[in-house]
Amino acid sequence: MIMEKTRKFLIFIITLVVVAGIIVAAYFLSGWLFTTINIDGQSMYPTIHDGDVTILYKQGDYERGDIVVFNTHKQDSQGNERYFVKRIIAMGGDTVKIDLVPGSDILSPEYGIYVNGEYLEETYLSGNFVHASATDKPRTEFIVPEGCFYYCGDNRLNSSDSRTDGSIGSVVLGNVSDILGRVVAKYPGAEGVTKIELVKRGS
Repeated sequence: MIMEKTRKFLIFIITLVVVAGIIVAAYFLSGWLFTTINIDGQSMYPTIHDGDVTILYKQGDYERGDIVVFNTHKQDSQGNERYFVKRIIAMGGDTVKIDLVPGSDILSPEYGIYVNGEYLEETYLSGNFVHASATDKPRTEFIVPEGCFYYCGDNRLNSSDSRTDGSIGSVVLGNVSDILGRVVAKYPGAEGVTKIELVKRGS
């Protein structure tokens, strides 16, 4: 009888230790793999809305089309570090040029982005594309340095990005080392995770 109680007590203790270990491991693993960021602004509309909560995957490589959050090393009005959520258009070693969209009427020109000499079909811009491209102007082709990336917001009429800022010539780039993570899911902050949506790469 005593041995049976001792065995049950040992099983209880072992179970408790295993469960506690799983909880602790899950906590640290989730912090290592994922984090959440609240979005303030419309620069990625309509893909991501102002007030959305994004879930970022913090590991792995990045590629063209990924939506990422990164540190700009600039400060906001409260003196806090400013983070951007933008889409990667080109990576280190890629050539980028803004020029006329194929078939564009020269009397009413529309401009788009060319990466490595190929026109970038940005289907994710939806109906916003025509109005956004009309605001762009031709830019001389340049090569993105290794370790950097060229980025744009999907809301081209309301986005501070590599087309509009100035650092390298008329272009400012992000550093891959400053990326916090890739957006893999989102949900409206006011409605909660019941409205969660996955964000596929390149969409």
